Amino acid sequence: MPYRRLPNTDASRIRAITMAIEKSMYLHPNELAFDYKTLQQAKFFLPTYKQGLFHKDENVSNQHQKGSTYVTYQKKARMYISHFIQVLYFCILRDELPITVLEYYELPQTTRKLPSLKTDEQILTWGEKIIFGEETRIREGGNPIVNPRIALVKITYEKFLEAQRNHAILQSKNSRTTDYINELREKANEIILSIWNQVEDHFKDLPAEEKRKQAEQYGLKYVFRKGELQS
Repeated sequence: MPYRRLPNTDASRIRAITMAIEKSMYLHPNELAFDYKTLQQAKFFLPTYKQGLFHKDENVSNQHQKGSTYVTYQKKARMYISHFIQVLYFCILRDELPITVLEYYELPQTTRKLPSLKTDEQILTWGEKIIFGEETRIREGGNPIVNPRIALVKITYEKFLEAQRNHAILQSKNSRTTDYINELREKANEIILSIWNQVEDHFKDLPAEEKRKQAEQYGLKYVFRKGELQS
């Protein structure tokens, strides 16, 4: 015997609810195989479900577009900060600057190893330290480091800072949207299950094949097991 398969995608859920609603349009309420309360639930819920999915797709598209900007600024900020520190070290090696200037940037004097810039937090932390340190040193009469100048580093850093904040906001928004969509899917499953149970119960006294054909008009899906032939 074929078994009933509940929808497991958004498209199939929408199709199942839509078929049940459309079937009701051609029948008197007393002839409908499921109750009026469930029909009203389905009618009110379907537009909400579709709208929620539309916003989900819109958010994904928006995140993809802005995500590429975020990655671009992340790479540039990492590169400029790293390059600035390397130039600073070279100036010290050439005795153009004393090693003590590293204190301005909170860089250790015992190593010339570049600080890790793998994460956003590290990029933001060291970017802030480098910008503040260089601006302070210049205000106190020090010669500015060039190629890159701190102004260019700062511009790149601030662009990344804005992109990173927008990225975090989008991630939070998408997380809330995902939770909302999951709630909608659960509600869709409840409505579909209620309709399908009522429909099968309504046609329970019919022969198996006729029962299945009648139920399928309401959107029910039956799957034949391996080796079974659909008649």
